[in-house]
Amino acid sequence: MNKKIVIAGLLALFAIAGAGCASKQTAAPAAPSQETKTSAEQNNTPEQTVPDSSTQSAENNGATQTPASSSTEPTNTKTDTVKSGDRQTQQITVYYTDTQETGLKEQKKEITFPSELEKYQKAFEALQKSGHSTLIPLWSEKISVHKIKLDNGALTFDISLPDEARLGAGGEELAIDALKKTMFQFKEVKTLDLLVDGQSLESLMGHVDLDHPMNR
Repeated sequence: MNKKIVIAGLLALFAIAGAGCASKQTAAPAAPSQETKTSAEQNNTPEQTVPDSSTQSAENNGATQTPASSSTEPTNTKTDTVKSGDRQTQQITVYYTDTQETGLKEQKKEITFPSELEKYQKAFEALQKSGHSTLIPLWSEKISVHKIKLDNGALTFDISLPDEARLGAGGEELAIDALKKTMFQFKEVKTLDLLVDGQSLESLMGHVDLDHPMNR
């Protein structure tokens, strides 16, 4: 009788031990499920960075648009530069005489002109006014220019010559020399012809022969 009780007790202990092992085996798989959830959460983390990268790309696109508007500024500078070059300035030598008409006196002057023909006009105007009391112009301001022409190095002046602009023999010779020296300093001018009201006169003021054309 006592053996049966002992055996029954042992069986009960084995049953309890077996139940405990079974409960441990069923509880063990619960740990991996938490790890899987954690890895899923980790995988969700980088997905949230995608909108940030798109935002940065949009910001970068905005940054590249900024210099595009400033690139138009040099164009105006270039346009302004082209306009300022329409006129040229040159220093030339102009010839006058003294109060006694003893010879030619030279003076440096600066002329500004938009074209080659205008250059000769400005040089002739410089002959008509010295700006100094000791330098006497041989070409009166009352003389006007009808036309200026340059053809293959041949420069032609067509002028009007009123009576009050005429000089004596000495003054006439100096006036022609002053005109020649002033115009022949331009290298492109090979010959010079002087007309009065469109006519080739034998003498400019009636004292000195006038060549047609005058050479260097």
